[in-house]
Formats: sequence, C-alpha cells, structure tokens
Amino acid sequence: MTNPTETARDIADRLMLHVLGDPELLSSLMGRSGITPDQLRALVNGPDIHGFILDFVAESDDRVMQCADATGISAAEIGHAARLLNRRD
Repeated sequence: MTNPTETARDIADRLMLHVLGDPELLSSLMGRSGITPDQLRALVNGPDIHGFILDFVAESDDRVMQCADATGISAAEIGHAARLLNRRD
C-alpha cells in the first residue's frame, strides 16, 4: 500500500524539477517568493521544499494546468498533494 504522504512528496519532487528546469517558472518563483538563489539552494535541501513548491504551483490555476500538462500529473493530484502536505482540506 502506498503512503499518501510519500506520494505527495514524490509529486512535489517532480514539480520542483519541472519548475527549476523552466526559466519562466523559476523566475516567477524567485520573484513571488522574494528569495535569493542562495536561499533557494538551501530550501531545496531542507525539509520545507515540498510544501513550498506545492504552494507556488497551487496558487495559480493556470500554473497548475501548465505543470500538470508538462509533468503528466493531474491537476487533482497536485491539489490533493498540496492540501495533504500543507494540512489544508
């Protein structure tokens, strides 16, 4: 049986790789969050990255759909992962 939290983290990891590989999304992430490249590097290696990246993707329906199309993860799965890891239902 698959652990829902691990599944949500796997989704966040896939989204993170997509965001970091897309210059437009990466620029938006940096601009909206106000973090520096050094802070982003530290965050990527820390425990809060999953919630952070899911919050960023989930804050815009257009971004959710873009990421869903690019990664093959459904919009519903992205929303569920964001709610699960950030304890919002």
